[in-house]
Order: sequence, then structure tokens, then C-alpha cells
Amino acid sequence: MGDVTEELQVRDVMSTPVLYIYPFYTVREAAAIMVEKGVGSLVVVDDAGRLIGILTRTDILRHVVSKGLSPERVMVKDVMTRNPIYVFADTLLSEAARLMGAKGIGHLPVLDSKTFKPIGMLSKRDILKMAPFYIDLVYRMRRESSLSE
Repeated sequence: MGDVTEELQVRDVMSTPVLYIYPFYTVREAAAIMVEKGVGSLVVVDDAGRLIGILTRTDILRHVVSKGLSPERVMVKDVMTRNPIYVFADTLLSEAARLMGAKGIGHLPVLDSKTFKPIGMLSKRDILKMAPFYIDLVYRMRRESSLSE
């Protein structure tokens, strides 16, 4: 059997249900949802529920707040990240974490591999929740390794 850390998949730690918004909502409406739900991003979908973008707290700060624009007048479609990087639920967690690090992103929409529709979100916070497990696992592996020598 392989290493437990290599067997964890995105579905094991992703946040569900997926929180989504439509591109014609205002940034103020999006921000209100983020605050109410305690999240840092929303998946942006079209009328068929397909992923077309992601709106993050950083997008709002960078494209609206820092420019002095009114969140009530700016539409989600105007500041969202279009065609965002995504993963599938069965992607290995280690692979998703490497992707996030390499691309410098904090949120990854999770899609169903059959329908390609969003089913969850993976954030740095979701991965950090696993840190105590990983730290304990590394400690136990080192201890077992030193005992077998």
C-alpha cells in the first residue's frame, strides 16, 4: 500500500457545497455573500451551471477597492478571473497543492469529472487543516524509520 499522503484526494478536504454567483451580479452582492458565508472566493457560473470564472477577495481589492470604484456599479464579470485553473474531485491532494503553489493561487474550483460542473472549492485553508495530520504522519514515519535501523 502506498503512502497515505499520496492517497488523499481533493474530495477528502474540499469545501462543499460549492458557492457560486452569476456574472451579472454586482461586486457588492458578491462581497456580501463572501462575508455571510465566511469564504474568500466564489465560483462564477453561466446559466447552465458551467464554470466561467472565479471571484476572489483579491480580485475585489485589486480591481475595485484599490481603484476607488463603487462595488455597487461594478459587475462580477468585469473583475472575475476568467477560465480559472481547476481540478477534479479525484485529483491527488498533493498534486493540487503543488499546482496552487506553482501558480500562486489560493483557491481552486473542483469540478465533477463527468459533468465538468463545479462541485466544491479547494482553498489554502482546506489544505492547512490537514497540516496536523501531515506533521504527525512525518513524525511517526521518522520514528519508525529510526527504530528499524
